[in-house]
Amino acid sequence: MKNISTLFELIQSSGCDYCIYDIGRRVVEIPKTEFERFENAQQAYPYPIQKTARFALVYWPLGQTGNPFIWFMNLPLNEESMLIEASRNHFVAIIQEAMGNKITEQGEQQLPDNPYIKAPDAKKLAMVNAKLKYKLQLPPSSYLADCISYLSHENWTKWQDLAVQGWADLIVRLEDPKIKQLFDNGFFEFPAPMKDELASLIEHQTLSRATNRRIIRQLQNKDLDKQAQLSLLRCLSGWSTDNEINQYLTQVLNTEQAIDADLLAIISARCFEALADPLLLTLYLEQIADHPAEGLFEALFTDLVAIPNLRRCIFALLQNPAALPKTRIALSKMVSGKYNATH
Repeated sequence: MKNISTLFELIQSSGCDYCIYDIGRRVVEIPKTEFERFENAQQAYPYPIQKTARFALVYWPLGQTGNPFIWFMNLPLNEESMLIEASRNHFVAIIQEAMGNKITEQGEQQLPDNPYIKAPDAKKLAMVNAKLKYKLQLPPSSYLADCISYLSHENWTKWQDLAVQGWADLIVRLEDPKIKQLFDNGFFEFPAPMKDELASLIEHQTLSRATNRRIIRQLQNKDLDKQAQLSLLRCLSGWSTDNEINQYLTQVLNTEQAIDADLLAIISARCFEALADPLLLTLYLEQIADHPAEGLFEALFTDLVAIPNLRRCIFALLQNPAALPKTRIALSKMVSGKYNATH
């Protein structure tokens, strides 16, 4: 048997094509060239979370996209978010021993027990399913029609009766003019609990620019309650690098007062791309450094510094002795605490 160590070689040697979706932060497709560079230890994983690369590896026999297979992978990463190759090699060896190159003859339920397979939560699962079917031009679930009908009737009751998969299928089809119009017309009328539920799907997709701008205007309403603010911000995840989002987050973070810890966590988990702006990153780091919530700084700083693009930005800021005074103090305490805990 050919000596294979990488996942993409395993897939290709079995006569299959594949695609990759990150499932750690937002359900977004990772280009194959980028994933192969990651596997070949030529670049860091782009969306690490808790020192782990969490992704859906989807594969299918060449020319047969009708019934794809999915492995929900959890591979450990090192401090710089590079692959720990021994773990990946271990998984590939387990698969080769159990299946050889016949990986299309068994479903995921029959994979040998191993520590590297773990399905995401139901919302992410629904979004992977929806995005994959849309990409491969496969029929959506039957629940999509129920959601379209619901939006058409503009009666925002009994939304709990609609399936999560139906909403996921609808949200990935917002480029469709009819669906987009129905959704945009209804979104701002939805009951608050319904918006909260949909936010955990919408955060994996990009809404229209017009809807994005309307959401920002709503966020600027000073009477907006905390939960509504959190839900609306999650809906803007796909627009994290937009100037208007930058201006809004700058306004939020540029305050002397402690910001809600949940809001700071959402920025880190879903809107992290906005923090590539040095000014915004400075404001954010100083906010978490000065926050009274115990353990918040260590959790969020550790999370951000693992993201390759932000890691470079953070280290660049720390090279300036006049920058990040509160962050330096918090870092010193964090390092000192870890040192004392081990001695």
